[in-house]
Parts: sequence; structure tokens; C-alpha cells
Amino acid sequence: TGAFVEKLTTTKTLTTGDSGKVFTLDTSGGNFTVTLPTAADAGAGWNCRFIVSTTGAICTIQPSGAETSLIGIINVVTTSVGETAESGVDELKFLAAAAAGDNASLICDGTNYFVRGSAHANNHMSIA
Repeated sequence: TGAFVEKLTTTKTLTTGDSGKVFTLDTSGGNFTVTLPTAADAGAGWNCRFIVSTTGAICTIQPSGAETSLIGIINVVTTSVGETAESGVDELKFLAAAAAGDNASLICDGTNYFVRGSAHANNHMSIA
């Protein structure tokens, strides 16, 4: 059990073999970056989920290289304010103010990663 759940505490480059995993994010040790495979390498159907478990710093989720392949929306629970990226951008961030349970799911179509996130407050996540 738990083979598809991985705790991240430091910089990591994901591979095509990471599709389907849930990554818990522990930023108590400082900022780190998670790099996605290129959208073309990931291919249609590649997916993963990120969930904040322990807070304290910033975790940046970014496409490989100079790709700007993230498109999506972050819904905020406590207000009507959210954030969207309607065309490709290059960063999804879980900010230092993030709370346990803030999360985002990504699914790739071979060209872009579509992001759907939920946060407790509007200063917890950004997509830009």
C-alpha cells in the first residue's frame, strides 16, 4: 500500500513513470522545485496530484525547460477570489502561507498540463 504516494521535501524531476502518483509536499525545510516531464514526453493521460502536508516555504511546480504548458484554475475556499491561467504559463506555486490540504491535480494531453487547484485562502497558491 502507499506505492502511489510519495512525500517530497526537496527538489525533484518527475518522469513519465510518476504518472498517477500523489505527492505530499513538506516545505518545512525550505523552498524547492518539482519539474514535470515535457508535455510531449508525458503524453496524453499523464497525471499527478500535489497536496500540502507541512508548510513553511514555497514549492514551485514547473514544466521542463522553457515550456509554458500549464493552463488552469485555482479555486479559493474562503473568498470568491481565485486565480486562472487561460493560456500556457510556466509555474504553479504553493506559497509559504499555504495550509495543509491545499492541493492541485494535473493532467496532460500531450501538449499542455491542465491544472485544477483548491486553496484555503487566496495567498496560498498561484499559477502564472
